[in-house]
Amino acid sequence: MTNRNLTNFNKLFTTPYLARIAVLAGLGAALSMLEFPIFPAAPFFKLDPSGVAVLLAGFAMGLPAGALTLLIKDLIGLLIHPSGGWVGQLADFIALLAFIVPALLIYYGKKTRTNALIGMIAGTVTMVLAAIVANVYILFPFYHVPNAETYIIPFIIPFNLIKGVGLTLITFFIYKPLSPILKGKIKSSR
Repeated sequence: MTNRNLTNFNKLFTTPYLARIAVLAGLGAALSMLEFPIFPAAPFFKLDPSGVAVLLAGFAMGLPAGALTLLIKDLIGLLIHPSGGWVGQLADFIALLAFIVPALLIYYGKKTRTNALIGMIAGTVTMVLAAIVANVYILFPFYHVPNAETYIIPFIIPFNLIKGVGLTLITFFIYKPLSPILKGKIKSSR
């Protein structure tokens, strides 16, 4: 697959691309402040819509732009969410990167709404699998959580499925109307 939007790093470092990435990363960081726990028994699993900004960047400008938006969003997140520390941002980075890679690879194979939806469904599955591995072998051991594998079925899988479905639905419905703006195709009437 040699799609220029997917692999062209030179275009990524132009002023218009960097400006859009910065705006979307800032939007993602702002959206991350809308986090809320969904499981009273595991309040550290907090849901937020910040991944939408990352997906918008990826669909509009390619995988490198999506990954860079995610990285910047999570670095800003270190400042915004100091209580979660680097572990929470690492968990977010791993999960969302696992989500966007298959979603964007499938979408850029043939740019259709159907492929975008199929890609995000595949991304959700990949995110669930990556979250299981990351939580059980990296994140929970860092906090010395005993029996990390007991969190897989009641918390890790449902949380990431809910997150994936939510990100998919929001992105699916707002990307098309926002696409011209995200791709920089809005021209001034002057």
